[in-house]
Amino acid sequence: MSTLSDSLESPTIAVSNPRQLDWSAYRERALSAGKDYLDAVDGILDAVRSRRTQSEAEGRVSNATVQDMIGTGLFRAFTPLRYGGLEMDPASFFEGIMKIAAADASAAWVAGQLNVHAFEIALMSERMQDEFWAAGPDTRASSSYAPIGKPVEADGGFRLSGTWTFSSGVDHAQWVILGGGDKAFVVPISDVSIDHSSWDVQGLKGTGSKSVTLTDVFVPEYRIHRFVDTYNDENPGWAVNDVPLYWVSFLGLFNSTATNTVLGTGLGGINTFIEQSRVRLTRQGTGSPIAQNPFLHLKVAQALTRIDTARVRHLQNWRDLFDLACRGEEASPLERMRVRFESAQANATCFESFADVWPIAGAAATASNNPLQQTFRDLMAARNHGSAGVELASGLYIKTLFGLPPAPFSDFGTLAYYK
Repeated sequence: MSTLSDSLESPTIAVSNPRQLDWSAYRERALSAGKDYLDAVDGILDAVRSRRTQSEAEGRVSNATVQDMIGTGLFRAFTPLRYGGLEMDPASFFEGIMKIAAADASAAWVAGQLNVHAFEIALMSERMQDEFWAAGPDTRASSSYAPIGKPVEADGGFRLSGTWTFSSGVDHAQWVILGGGDKAFVVPISDVSIDHSSWDVQGLKGTGSKSVTLTDVFVPEYRIHRFVDTYNDENPGWAVNDVPLYWVSFLGLFNSTATNTVLGTGLGGINTFIEQSRVRLTRQGTGSPIAQNPFLHLKVAQALTRIDTARVRHLQNWRDLFDLACRGEEASPLERMRVRFESAQANATCFESFADVWPIAGAAATASNNPLQQTFRDLMAARNHGSAGVELASGLYIKTLFGLPPAPFSDFGTLAYYK
């Protein structure tokens, strides 16, 4: 069979079915890119951690932290090679986000949300891709997929008006992707008005997930992602990006992204609790070291095991999905819905495990300068994200297990079952 061992770029190969090629060299290159990225992430963690309180106070991740993350290659993880990207394996990208989350949950959340949209752009028309990455491979898009705008058909596209909420990291984006039910509209940041006063929250404050408004903005057809194209396996981007990374489920990737921040935040929070407990004395009773408390032993052991087990499982799921794509195979609906549920369940596991240790964290944990209270607030906010809905995810998973019919495809939400 043909190989790609001598090519460093995504190939445009005249074959009837690219999935029949030998993609082993592609896989090895993607894993190598991921390893280099993870090494680079390790080098910025102290600096990111040092600006954690700044991000919270300003309600946006600091520019310096974003520049540090750019330097790791994070924002080109899913950018096609042909535009200077890395096309790294998803598990490596996810692991890097977990590491950043242990230092600053908001920075990790913004990094994950801004970068995953590069994957969506790679599924769109070549003209959209050329325009999006014209300024370089680190171009970023925020999003808000709720179908709350008012698109009106016009010659060659749509005219779009409305206000969309919770566009995470919009202050650091050059583009915004806005939902419209069965389609998404990609608009340059210059067409958007950001409501900086709209972001008033207690958890994940640094994400700057603000509202954006458009007033009668024309969106040409080539900047529209019609979800039916993904449903029908007719992604326009496959004309130039018909390679294993972009065969992975788009909605699977999207719904798993927030989980990385939660896993890193939860594990980082438990480790902070452990470090504080090494020197803390009980104020009631004998004043003996809290580390000798047998109730603490059980809660910490359970929390560490639950969160780390979920982390390992989550990463392995995405290693398996990428390997499957590199073999030219597609995950079954049951496999995808299992991964979807386990991702949502990981969010619940992290929040509940941290909540278990909170009652023995001591009064000092509530101090404004104690990272434990910020961790708790961040986990509470993340628990309410749409991708963390274990009830919906469990229904999709177990209905698939029993062979029950899914909801027919109609929009962004139902696409999650199919692709």
